[in-house]
Amino acid sequence: MNWRRIRQISQIFFFFFFLVLFLQATFPYRVIIPADYFLKWSPLVSLITLLSSRYLILAMIPALIILLLTLIFGRFFCGWVCPLGAVIDFSDNRIKRKKSKKLTSTKWRWVKFGILVFLIVAALFGKQFAWFFDPLALFNRTLTLVLYPVFAALGDGLFSISYTFNLFPDTVYSIQGFFQSFLLPVNQIHLHQSLFVAILFLSILSLGKISRRFWCRNLCPLGALLGLFSRFRIVDRKLNSENCLECNICRRDCRMNAISANYQDFSKVECINSMECTSSCLENSYSYTFAWRKDPQKVDFRRRQFLQSITAGFAGAALIKTDFINRKKAEVGIRPPGSVPEDQYLDRCIRCQECVRICSTTGNLLQPAWFEHGLEGLWSPVGDTRHGYCEFTCNLCGEICPTDAIHFLPLEEKQKTIIGTAYFDRSRCIPWYSGDNCMVCEEHCPTPEKAIVFREDLFTKPDGSKVITKFPYVVEDLCIGCGICETKCPVSGEAAIYVTREREERYLE
Repeated sequence: MNWRRIRQISQIFFFFFFLVLFLQATFPYRVIIPADYFLKWSPLVSLITLLSSRYLILAMIPALIILLLTLIFGRFFCGWVCPLGAVIDFSDNRIKRKKSKKLTSTKWRWVKFGILVFLIVAALFGKQFAWFFDPLALFNRTLTLVLYPVFAALGDGLFSISYTFNLFPDTVYSIQGFFQSFLLPVNQIHLHQSLFVAILFLSILSLGKISRRFWCRNLCPLGALLGLFSRFRIVDRKLNSENCLECNICRRDCRMNAISANYQDFSKVECINSMECTSSCLENSYSYTFAWRKDPQKVDFRRRQFLQSITAGFAGAALIKTDFINRKKAEVGIRPPGSVPEDQYLDRCIRCQECVRICSTTGNLLQPAWFEHGLEGLWSPVGDTRHGYCEFTCNLCGEICPTDAIHFLPLEEKQKTIIGTAYFDRSRCIPWYSGDNCMVCEEHCPTPEKAIVFREDLFTKPDGSKVITKFPYVVEDLCIGCGICETKCPVSGEAAIYVTREREERYLE
């Protein structure tokens, strides 16, 4: 059997499975398999979230199953399932490299274990950084902020060209409607931090210039965690020494440089079962059998490196904890309805942007945060009410969150949940500033009893004349902070009404 070809088919299958789940995160949400299902497969996210938030997420049982299967098959997830690994393999196969000792170097393998220890130590002190390194969260973030918006822009551009030249407009319109029903967004998506996330993703792929799967070999902490369990794997690789020609083809083709110089031994910690050795061997010398070694293999991680990683994790957690950003009191912007308290939110959120993705198909409120909320708040979903609003009839962000950072609220309860409060800037509001009537904010207010009301009064214009004007007011006890008033405000630049975060959770009576 051509195991290498079977592995490639497996990679393609799981890549498109991940992609289908990603595309399913749209409004209206038609659940076949939950869109966040694949994100729950990461043992790294489960472990770090558990340690940082002291909260057990039962929905992440699939991650435990992955660990148990790793004890049997080794790091199969990296070579057969991981969508980021599939993209890296695809990219590596198209990168030309110069022959160098770096291709067989093992001196950087310890880094991924150092990152893993750093993440664990920081999590023990209540700081969660798995969101930056976890390959599933990283790839989903890249899809949401970079790849899908670019794909949508290209598709929209092609249709626009067809309309410009009047090429079969009726047919093109039908085709566009068909693709918008399941693949393309109705409106172009605009999201923050796309450029930075794109640079990070391209940097990971460009590391293939140094060696194949450089990220997986040396940097991925999920690979390090799976590698520790893979030391005890039951499925073992065996070499028939009598047939071996010592041609070095297997070592050359191994993507993880896991085969030793004597060809007999291999690193269980590094092997991802890519099957390159069995497929490229001229004499069919390799085979995989169920066997178990009593002595687990050593990890490329020295005591000094271990202590350095612990120190880095402790220092990183301490520095962030003493940062000027206060988790409980800082105005960090509007969080999605159903979000847990801010300190727990930062510990559970893995910045996968799943909620941002589905919100972009409704009111388009959520955006990834930048450093204005401190390093801890980087890429955490926050509301930009000038850009978009929280759709009154949507509660999908809580349904699609893989770590319970956003609790699912029934629609009736969500419509009563206050995420902020609106206030008028009278120096910019048209009725307050010029005396002209404007009712856009009140017209769009979605609450059953309008949270914006008008009171008629006289307005004195600069020429001394007086007119009767309807002045808008916010009824704070009715406002839920959805932000549609700010989004739709016709004043150019900054809106004349703005929404600030409500610190205490309240409900309409």
